[in-house]
Amino acid sequence: MELKPIGVIHSPYKTKEEAPFQGRWAEDLKESVIEIFEEYRDAMQGLENVKHIIVLYWCDRADRNRLKTITPWGPEEKGVFSTRAPSRPNPIAFSIGEIRNIEGNKIYVLGLDALDKSPLLDIKVYVYDIDAIKRPRKKVVFNSALWDECVSFHGHSCPGLAIGYKAVEAAVLKLKISFSEDEEIVCITENNACGVDAIQYILGCTFGKGNLIFKDRGKQAFTFFVRDTGEGVRIVLKDLPRREDREKWTKELLKMNVEDMFEFQAPRDEIPKRARIYPSLKCEICGEKASERNMRIKEGKIVCMDCFEKD
Repeated sequence: MELKPIGVIHSPYKTKEEAPFQGRWAEDLKESVIEIFEEYRDAMQGLENVKHIIVLYWCDRADRNRLKTITPWGPEEKGVFSTRAPSRPNPIAFSIGEIRNIEGNKIYVLGLDALDKSPLLDIKVYVYDIDAIKRPRKKVVFNSALWDECVSFHGHSCPGLAIGYKAVEAAVLKLKISFSEDEEIVCITENNACGVDAIQYILGCTFGKGNLIFKDRGKQAFTFFVRDTGEGVRIVLKDLPRREDREKWTKELLKMNVEDMFEFQAPRDEIPKRARIYPSLKCEICGEKASERNMRIKEGKIVCMDCFEKD
């Protein structure tokens, strides 16, 4: 078996200490330059139409004799095959890079954690439907990568989404929370605007799990609770001077300090009860089933709300 480098990575990280734990978790995503050797330049055809790539590279400064290690997730020792540690028998690493620009044989990317002068082994196209297995995130880092994910989830970039994104940032800062796999975190939103999608995507507060409650007040206000501790905070958008240019206004909002952007108040509501599963009953008029809590009595019959409201 023979591996031949196809290029070299020029990175801002000169030492292991400078490199982030994970490239996409760096608070300040820095640009790296992937230089493809001239003999492999034809293989770059089509990359101008690609946004994200899997970058495979060789950790040439890693310890190849390491079989066990301790990860940042806990004190217990683990075999390297159950980790992403760079030191391992064959120190092949990969990062997901976001292509920012291509000039000749050079690809400018964000999100890599490779050290400077790391040998490049291969590049593959990142395909979300194939490569992504969605699961709760252990750590929330508010950077351009997370924002791009929110935009993809919502469908477009806008000031409303930015408000929700920053509200989540404020909640994480105040309550030290992360993704809610079940109902650990509850959000009461006082609007049903774009920002709610950021709350759903980043924190996992959803209508389906019952930990996203819609209280229709038309206000840019969000209350977050931690069930285990009972802690909570109501986050209210301040009366900010708006900009006519939506794109510029979105960028300004994303750069704002949350303390300048929101007022922080004690919750006005009690922590909502855990979601209850109601049995379904069959409507005696239309025959369709509906939740027990939404059934009504009409002329002595158990009926759904649609049939109840008909004249």
